[in-house]
Amino acid sequence: MGVAALVTGSGEPVTVAAHGFGASVAETRPLLGGVAGRRVFYPARGHDGAVPAPFGYRELGDDLLRVADEYGASRALGVSMGAGALLSLLSRAPERFDRVVAFLPAALDRTRTDEAVRRLDELVTALDQEDAAEVQRLVLAEVPSALHGEPAVAAYVGSRAAFLLGAPGVAVAVRALAGPAPVEDRASLEAVSAEVLVLAQEDDPLHPVQVARELVAVLPRARLVVFDRPGVMFRERARLRALIGEFLS
Repeated sequence: MGVAALVTGSGEPVTVAAHGFGASVAETRPLLGGVAGRRVFYPARGHDGAVPAPFGYRELGDDLLRVADEYGASRALGVSMGAGALLSLLSRAPERFDRVVAFLPAALDRTRTDEAVRRLDELVTALDQEDAAEVQRLVLAEVPSALHGEPAVAAYVGSRAAFLLGAPGVAVAVRALAGPAPVEDRASLEAVSAEVLVLAQEDDPLHPVQVARELVAVLPRARLVVFDRPGVMFRERARLRALIGEFLS
């Protein structure tokens, strides 16, 4: 996989960011806005305009490692799917980073069979049919209903739906997420030497807070912050950015 990364900032430390499913480099950049040093962003497989061969979290973790090694990153942020990539990498290279943030981890070592999988199946169908209205509906369904009237939400839904419809490899990524879990055995994470900040939110069916709690329980040096309601990217972006910036800087 050839990765075209975007680098912002200068100096040390170097932090690499792995974005979430359906997201982009532009959407992820604000999360590291308060982080000192260089910040490296790259598009995940299926999100770079190409149609990849079938892949799983292991391949996503390998991509993350490749970028981290190329730029000498000692710190990392993983969001949702990116958190899964980060966990896959750490399960195989537990001493690779000194500080990491797992934001909205969605799975650990058990394959999911819940509501999230059904939503992904619906999204694949809508993308295959190029049904823009249905894709927008599914994207909006990820946002708490109390926020549906917000201008920022309308802008988000429009841009996210347009990105999904314009990225032919996203359907491959959707199917990858419904496959094996990020980690084969959570016990492999007991050897992780990094300090880890795990961020979750209550009432999020796509990113169950129980996954975050189980992750913190197995990691030797982890701290959990749970936001008390969903929609943290809209409701508490400033606090979120401050937490990440303070921890990774």
